[in-house]
Amino acid sequence: MKKLLGFVMPLKTFAALIFAGLICLYMISGVLYSTLTGVPFNYTIPFIFAIQGLILSILIAILWGIFLGDALIKKWRYFLRYIVFALALLVLLAACLLTFFAVPTDWAKLWLIAAGFLAAGIFVLSVASEIYFQVTGKRYTEILNAYKSDGN
Repeated sequence: MKKLLGFVMPLKTFAALIFAGLICLYMISGVLYSTLTGVPFNYTIPFIFAIQGLILSILIAILWGIFLGDALIKKWRYFLRYIVFALALLVLLAACLLTFFAVPTDWAKLWLIAAGFLAAGIFVLSVASEIYFQVTGKRYTEILNAYKSDGN
């Protein structure tokens, strides 16, 4: 049970952060879109957008936990896990895009813009993590080599 909670709790937190970010991005993109096009923005979020945002947030967090967390996949190189995560995220966002073609609303494109910005942010976060892990790995290797040379 502890192992399950140790895996689920960070995913729940990450999903909540993604959902909050998605809602904030939707509101910001709505104001910007309204300002640029002159179409009034009514500051409401359709229920279907909230449900899809919730599902999207949960699925992104699960993908993150599976591919970029160390709980399930430990032997793969981080960069390979990142590539598989990015491809899975693109498939997920493509499915999101296809479902919005069925939603007859003018503001669906705002939701797609917000989801695109969210995906870009997750990609940037993933690349930053890869760079951090590489720099940290090089630093530990240098320290280990210095330790080995001092021991001889």
